[in-house]
Amino acid sequence: MRKPLLLLTIMFMQAMFLLTAQDSFAQDRVSAAQRLPEDSLFYFSIPDVEVMEEKWAETSMAEMIRDPAFAGMRDDLVKLVEKYSKKFEDETKLGLSNVLSIPSGEFCLAFVKSSEGKFGGLASLEYGESGEVLEKILEKTAEVMDKEGARRSIRSISGTKIVIYSFEAENADDEPVKVPLAKQFSYFLKDKTFVASNDDKILEAVLANWDGQDQRSLAAKKEYQYIQSKCTDPQAPAVAQWYLNPIGALQSILGVASRVNPQIGMVQGFLPALGITNLKAVGGASFMATKEFDAISKTFTYVEMPTSGIIEMFKCPAVAQQPPIWVSDKVSSYYSINWSIIGAYDSIETLFDGFQGRPGAMAAVIDSMADNPDGPKIHIKKDIIDNLSGRIQVATQIEEGEQLDLTKLSGQFTVALGLKNSDAFQKIIASLTTRDDFPGQAREFQGTTLYEIPGAVINSPTSAAFCIAENQLFISNDVQQIEGILRKDRGAGALLNDANYKLIAENFPEKTSMITYQNADAQVHAVYNFIKKNDAAIDIEGIDMSKLPPYSFFQKYLPITGGYTIPDDQGFFTSTFSVRKSK
Repeated sequence: MRKPLLLLTIMFMQAMFLLTAQDSFAQDRVSAAQRLPEDSLFYFSIPDVEVMEEKWAETSMAEMIRDPAFAGMRDDLVKLVEKYSKKFEDETKLGLSNVLSIPSGEFCLAFVKSSEGKFGGLASLEYGESGEVLEKILEKTAEVMDKEGARRSIRSISGTKIVIYSFEAENADDEPVKVPLAKQFSYFLKDKTFVASNDDKILEAVLANWDGQDQRSLAAKKEYQYIQSKCTDPQAPAVAQWYLNPIGALQSILGVASRVNPQIGMVQGFLPALGITNLKAVGGASFMATKEFDAISKTFTYVEMPTSGIIEMFKCPAVAQQPPIWVSDKVSSYYSINWSIIGAYDSIETLFDGFQGRPGAMAAVIDSMADNPDGPKIHIKKDIIDNLSGRIQVATQIEEGEQLDLTKLSGQFTVALGLKNSDAFQKIIASLTTRDDFPGQAREFQGTTLYEIPGAVINSPTSAAFCIAENQLFISNDVQQIEGILRKDRGAGALLNDANYKLIAENFPEKTSMITYQNADAQVHAVYNFIKKNDAAIDIEGIDMSKLPPYSFFQKYLPITGGYTIPDDQGFFTSTFSVRKSK
């Protein structure tokens, strides 16, 4: 009795030790972001290539490829890959499958600055047990570099060998304008990680912080940490992470360009006045096959407060949003945005007055335009801006059927602009449409005045139209879309009650700045019909297009996509996700 108990105790202790060791490894593992300098301009990482492959295998697209009904196409694809794999192996003496299996951990691409004021690219790859294959690739790289006349040198930094192939011209310092991009290929191998760059100084900086403890790293930067805290998923590993310093990148580009044309340097002086230097970073993470979603991407835009200038133009307060009844359940996409249009106008006015150096400069221009005797006598601020609520909705519909073709992929769209005072706006429309130069005509439809513009005028197969109804200005590139909205007996189902939309909407917060919905069935159907109609003329090596399964096969695997944006104390957060269709 004591022996089994002793054995069970030992097994339990071993399991606890293994779990503790795994936790310790996860904590000790250093990411590329921990090694990169804090002023990195761009960073993209696949934290674990093997995890990404595992999660991809659980997605609806991977399931579709494994479906027996897709076997014919799959066999053709496999044979094509095998053919080029053999060709690759004959030319390089390396197996393609071995090369593709090199990544075993994190893969990273970055664009960073060096200690000498230069900037360049960096690639980092954990190769695990594939060191021998990687060494062969590097040997062949060396042969190519020698043929190209590169100068080879080796430096040792704290016991790590950096191999440098330089293409710098001998008289590079004498050039009138020296571009801060080192013309070289350099790399090192350390802890089963391959790191390469076009600047050995960047590699030195990475090696100097190899343990990831430096607080001047990208991972220690407050913007990076805040973005990751907003974009993580405690129940799922990220398959990709990214970070961008857009204004820093712009300033670097302007700095280089100003060496050629000093006047360009003046642009940098305007950036703070425009307010865009408050945009500090944009980043996010992507996930696959989570508990709720087939795929999801989270993005956060980090803005330093308080904001001013151009950034104020993009403020979108969060409100309760949902598709109104006029949005049909046949739409392929729907967008709804709540824009602070008054705030945007005020920001433009402040910027304009600031550059003019006198308050009221823009208001004077707007007043003079409204008073122009030859103009439409419309005051942009009082008659238009002040009468718009800021709610903007866009619905796109593509007709189903066998006649679908690629020319109809854009679909028939309808834009609805929310109005505060429909009667006042109707007077504006009437004054514009009664002018001699108005290309359309007005007519009554279901008790509403509809303004139609013939397709010949706008070079379109259908007539465009607009009208005011339900406290909204409707604009469409197809008059039938407007008529469908105005019909009292339209009989069409509403998107609001559609089962697929409900799958998306249940993930929306109560209040949002923007919501989106997309059902790509019609677009994919159009492409499918085009391929089937022209399969004899479509020549793809090794692929027999006649083996395509019926469209219904693809349709059941196509996910539906949605998303939302909400404001935050440090900017705004956006989530875009896809779910499998309702059965």
